Amino acid sequence: MAAFLGFWDRIELWLVPLPFALQVLIMLTVGIPLFLLVASGVERVADLLVRGIHGPVVPRSTEDGKEVR
Repeated sequence: MAAFLGFWDRIELWLVPLPFALQVLIMLTVGIPLFLLVASGVERVADLLVRGIHGPVVPRSTEDGKEVR
């Protein structure tokens, strides 16, 4: 964790003195793909958890041949 915090401090010290517009451009360029990657990972984990809790949903047939969900 100390290595990550040291890395983040160096990035922050490099980013802070830049003009605001350049800061926003850099953060959007790096942030949007990173946020999309994190969001897709969270969605996959949530899907696995929901499937694990509910189990596979398989339609079953009634006597008249209609599917019941």
